[in-house]
Amino acid sequence: MSGFDFDSCPERRGTDSTKWARFAGRDVLPAWVADMDFVSAPEIMEALRERAGHGVFGYATARRQVLEVVVDYLARRHGWCVEPDWVVFTPALVPCLHGVIRAVGAAGDAVLTTVPVYPPFLSAPVLSGRSVVRVPMAWEALRGEWVFDFDALEAAVTPLARVLLLCNPHNPLGRVFSRAELEAVAAFAQRHDLVVCADEIHCDLVLDEGARHVAFGTLGEDVARRSVSLFAASKTFNVAGLLCGYAVIPDAGLRGRFRKALAGVANEVNIFGFAALEAAYRYGEPWRRACVEYLRGNLDVVMGAVASMEGVRIAQRPQATYLAWLDVRALGFEDPCAAFEAGGVGLGDGVDFGAPGFVRLNFGCPRGRLGEILGRVREVASCQRAENVARG
Repeated sequence: MSGFDFDSCPERRGTDSTKWARFAGRDVLPAWVADMDFVSAPEIMEALRERAGHGVFGYATARRQVLEVVVDYLARRHGWCVEPDWVVFTPALVPCLHGVIRAVGAAGDAVLTTVPVYPPFLSAPVLSGRSVVRVPMAWEALRGEWVFDFDALEAAVTPLARVLLLCNPHNPLGRVFSRAELEAVAAFAQRHDLVVCADEIHCDLVLDEGARHVAFGTLGEDVARRSVSLFAASKTFNVAGLLCGYAVIPDAGLRGRFRKALAGVANEVNIFGFAALEAAYRYGEPWRRACVEYLRGNLDVVMGAVASMEGVRIAQRPQATYLAWLDVRALGFEDPCAAFEAGGVGLGDGVDFGAPGFVRLNFGCPRGRLGEILGRVREVASCQRAENVARG
């Protein structure tokens, strides 16, 4: 109906794909890393062909048109009127985490984050010479949602805390936090004089039609002043390998320290990344909408399949992303990820996200392949239940 084909994908084995190379030579279907098995928008492919036709691939600087399209996108999609000089282009999100952490405070300070969470949130503070303070998300049974545990956050914060890492939409829980929830986060950051680094790269993949992404920097002038917001076309348009993202940093002092922290380390952006970003934001909206609709259908398949799997549970239907957070603790695996891999499906290990007993499943793939993945998950779970019964 959309005119785009999400039901098929070119062969990715042997194409330098990190996702598929992990299990090279083995009958394992990968569903671990956040990388969709979809061909990107035709306008992006055309832009890349045109750029390749130029034939010279030197160091890249963002053209005025690229900056203009980013500013327009943030205003049009997220109601955020940013100044062009607030935008800092970077090759990826992970270097930005290091940049923010190193731009605020000094070695020995602390970084707060909730868990489970995208693994670099846990590793970047340590690699940057800081301690990481993990505060578990809370399950609110009455609301049927994962929520921030502000009592736990207040108990965990110390005078050494300088940065709070926020993931919205949340990876791996799939939450799209409401304005009220984000305002509470902002108030917490203001009370403790924290800089908030907001990872918002899944913000254009909202699947719940009743949810709306709120950019953290739109919550007020003081909130914007103490924030660094991270965006990219990478997840939405499946162009992560082109290495182009950007940070929005309204405060000039913080922005200068951030640039200094990345200088000479991660400040070069791929020229093809700029071409893809501009094409995505100018012409990619029909493809994005079609992709979101397809992902909604895939999520229906996932939720239906998991509902019939004894011992496997998704506490809350993801509101965004193409990632499902599976609770398999009831199955009693010693190593859930290894067990599923042995059964032919490669999932994200909950240990890496700070939550043993869980696995993350990427459902951003053709529906036929998703059916195979879920079938293998079901078989592994069924065999484990049978073993548990046999052991008594």
